[in-house]
Amino acid sequence: MHNDSYSNSKTSHGSWTVVRRERRFTFDHHSLDAYHVALEAMVRGKNILNNLPQGNAKLKDHGERAFDSAFTNTAEGSAHSGAERLKHFRIARAEAGESAAVLEGLAALGAADESEVDRVLELLSRLCAMLTRLAKIRRR
Repeated sequence: MHNDSYSNSKTSHGSWTVVRRERRFTFDHHSLDAYHVALEAMVRGKNILNNLPQGNAKLKDHGERAFDSAFTNTAEGSAHSGAERLKHFRIARAEAGESAAVLEGLAALGAADESEVDRVLELLSRLCAMLTRLAKIRRR
């Protein structure tokens, strides 16, 4: 189980990164690897969105909501059981896919750096794979 929490720290070139620090409280989602991947994807993805040139407000807003939803539904799903748990993990997976589509669109438009987008897409792909597994009904 992870025994750390996160804060943001600005790097020398102005972008934000996730920094782990000692955690004082423990919640269900802290033991879920998907939560940590979702957190990192959200921080890195929103960093891209916050550095977009003018004229991309609609995609920025859509991306922010998708990243937030993927992250929060991953955390919320960990606190539930049964059908409610599966529902939240499925929503989180769909929102992670939507986050990826927004970043891909921004890269295609030349509004976002492709190498930065690729790093976040890798995290989102990993998150989707984790959430797919978490969202499956387990038969006994």
